[in-house]
Amino acid sequence: MRIERNNNLDTLRALSIAFVFIWHLRPIQFIVENDTHVIVLVIAKIMRDLELQLCLTAVPIFYLVSLYLFFQKSSVNYFKLRIFRLIKIYLFWLIIQNIFFLIVTRQLPSFSWQTIIGLEPGLPIVGDSVFYFLFNLICLTIFAFIYQIIKSPSLLRIFSLTIVIFSLFYFEASCLLNFDILYHWLINFVIYVPIAFYLVNFPEKILGFKFYYLIAYILFSLHDIYLRTYGYYSSIYGRIAIVCGALTIFCYVYSIKDMKENLLIQKLSKYSLGFL
Repeated sequence: MRIERNNNLDTLRALSIAFVFIWHLRPIQFIVENDTHVIVLVIAKIMRDLELQLCLTAVPIFYLVSLYLFFQKSSVNYFKLRIFRLIKIYLFWLIIQNIFFLIVTRQLPSFSWQTIIGLEPGLPIVGDSVFYFLFNLICLTIFAFIYQIIKSPSLLRIFSLTIVIFSLFYFEASCLLNFDILYHWLINFVIYVPIAFYLVNFPEKILGFKFYYLIAYILFSLHDIYLRTYGYYSSIYGRIAIVCGALTIFCYVYSIKDMKENLLIQKLSKYSLGFL
């Protein structure tokens, strides 16, 4: 049976992959020296700010799409199938990474909590492991399943507001206090569970405010840039601008009607990490 794909969600995933590549490969870089022209300095600053404010929405968008699909099809059987599949993918890549580490370094990788959550071992040239993404996706899927068990609308609303308000407050406090929320911490991404749930169940209400998400994204991005100018180093994912950016991109792309199929986008989406 042919599975009908959602072109909008495929586009979101493909866009996220593009952001990931740009963030890690940095195809456009500037060599800045003492005698570098001021125009080059300005362009280099703009490019770096775009990387920090735009490309870093990639992982949150991945999570939003994954959770959106989960809530669309949510059932006990689907939950079991999805968790089993994610664990298989996660273990496969974890084993491959450890074997590669053993071959390249000729050392046995140490077993620790960092290994379990997908942060280690780091590889020569490649750098730190990025499979924390899959570990967190497994955790978020489990949390999403528990979350949607709550049947009382009022209780669910209170619980959702608590998650959103606490997360946003925590993110902003970390920025102002110059406290780094490590990029792999699950607290960075829990907020996307209620957002995805309400996108599925109340799409008109959530999508209808996309312009305001865009305004918030711009304002909080300027806020981040201002803080960085004065030596504040904001968290990678634990920022209000990243939440607003991911939500803005999701809403605008998802709202596009009659989006045409694109083979390249479909392939990128189909084989993207965590969505096999």
